[in-house]
Amino acid sequence: MKIRALILALAALAPLSSTLPAATLGEMVSSSGLEWMVGKWASEDGNVSFSHTWKLDKHALAVTFKMGERESEGMIMVKPGTDEVIYGAVDNTGGMAVGKWTKLNGNPTLISTHTGPDGRVRKMAVEYIHTDDETLTVKIHKVDEDDQPDPTAGHEATFKRQQ
Repeated sequence: MKIRALILALAALAPLSSTLPAATLGEMVSSSGLEWMVGKWASEDGNVSFSHTWKLDKHALAVTFKMGERESEGMIMVKPGTDEVIYGAVDNTGGMAVGKWTKLNGNPTLISTHTGPDGRVRKMAVEYIHTDDETLTVKIHKVDEDDQPDPTAGHEATFKRQQ
């Protein structure tokens, strides 16, 4: 009876052992053709900059952002056991942002919620548009209560690749 129970237990675990590990963020970025986003970027006037830098064997992208006196640092990663790409960051004012990546108009888009040090919550969608290897456009969209972005952009800026 013990042998039969052991065989049944092993048979139940067999599907788990054959499960392939989830794709790394690096694999997802590569298969989606989004390598162009990795690197350092600055607005044409130089007032805003951000970077995406590979970390931890391409399991994460470190993100830095600077606009005037405001700075933030965060990570983009795959939520384990899923294909959901998520984001988390903190800033030098004591605020934090969390979000997830999706597509809007066929472009990679971060839908995020920022909570300021005073508890005030703001939602936005940031759409990244590939112009060429040296240029990208960022469009900021309002987000409704259901986390759906307004398809019309509230603000738009062009960024150039930095060395």
